[in-house]
Amino acid sequence: MAEIVVVGGGFAGISASIRLAKLGHAVTLLEASDRLGGQLLPYERDGLVWPAGPQTLTVPATLRDLFRKSGRPLERVLDLQHVVPGRRHVFGYYDDDVPTPHGTVLDLPMGSRADQQEELDSVLGAGTGAAWNAWLNALAPSWDVLRTRAIDRAFSGPKDLDRQDRRTLRPRLTLARAVRRKLSDERLTAMVIDRGRLGGQQPRTTPAFVAVADVIERSFGRWRIDGGDTALLSALVQRLAERQVDVRLGSPALDVVLADGQVSGVLLDRSVLAADLVVWAAPAPPPTIGDPITALPVLRTARTLLVLGTDAVALPPETVVHHDPPLRIASDHTRADLRQAWTVEHSGDEDVLATLAKYGIDVREQVEARWDLSAVDLARRADGAAHGWQWSGWRTGVQHPGVGAPRAGLFRVGVNAHPGPSLEQVAMGTATLATGIGKA
Repeated sequence: MAEIVVVGGGFAGISASIRLAKLGHAVTLLEASDRLGGQLLPYERDGLVWPAGPQTLTVPATLRDLFRKSGRPLERVLDLQHVVPGRRHVFGYYDDDVPTPHGTVLDLPMGSRADQQEELDSVLGAGTGAAWNAWLNALAPSWDVLRTRAIDRAFSGPKDLDRQDRRTLRPRLTLARAVRRKLSDERLTAMVIDRGRLGGQQPRTTPAFVAVADVIERSFGRWRIDGGDTALLSALVQRLAERQVDVRLGSPALDVVLADGQVSGVLLDRSVLAADLVVWAAPAPPPTIGDPITALPVLRTARTLLVLGTDAVALPPETVVHHDPPLRIASDHTRADLRQAWTVEHSGDEDVLATLAKYGIDVREQVEARWDLSAVDLARRADGAAHGWQWSGWRTGVQHPGVGAPRAGLFRVGVNAHPGPSLEQVAMGTATLATGIGKA
């Protein structure tokens, strides 16, 4: 049995802790703040609550695996529901590029190739469904390579990819160049490009294989937990107690401690907590070891948080408005008072309500509460820590913390580590971590 210290009480730290505790290790979880949850926590102000983002996920098997390998299966703890539509896309033009008063609304189904093609042809015009599926079909082999070589097992870097793998991935092909070659409809292009732009990525420097996210959604659909992230967090906290993880709130970890080049503990404010292994799940790296990555952190987009009256237009859990720059609306469907809480991500200069009105989402008369958070405000709330990295070519992916053998007994998981910042990616990362460490 190893004495393992996990730093960071967000989803990554919690999921790593319960997995390792189930394997028989003695686990201590350190969280700097007085609450567990990290990115699962909502925005809160004056008794009002807003979702941190769209409370949906794909590849539900990642959560099923987490719960099954840490105790009772997911189905006995939470209700997982298929989301229909998987995402709403709102475009502001028809084929002639003339802005329309209400926009073109595409409710894209997920989990079915045929359903996607039918809906695209119906809304965007004949042939768009076939073009979309051809684009995704061409990307499917890249997903197979990434899954089998870099996600389902520990990824050591480029040496894990043979010549055929590299030929399939075409790592030097950028997303911008790929869509110019393969997609002639500007609305389909926007569906691909704006996902990255909302995530702080530039298509000119992002590898085309990153677009496999759309392949995954077409295959597995989008899902949500009844009760949202709050219900998920509650179940995870209960699982920490069941697995007897030693949870210490208000315990910021300042650094790792090394002895003879190996991790021997974690430096706290006034003491050192001894450890055989350290799992660093906090966004900021330990100062002694730092990050191997040279990429810039993702630039955060602003948030406008709205509470709307009961007569406001109802939206799916996630709506993307393909403005320039794009906007994303996360709508909370868990409120008991039937009012809607929207979290709107945006980076434009125009007032967000005016922009939405141009696309037929006019809620200016229904706003009961509003809270604007700038990118600086969000960075301050995160103590300046990064939330993912900007792609600057394919090599960014092999520089992520967590790629390669653990350094000096230090393991890295979380939003800034391999394989990525989404809930599913973090769950995949902690699964690989637990497999690598093994049973006590």
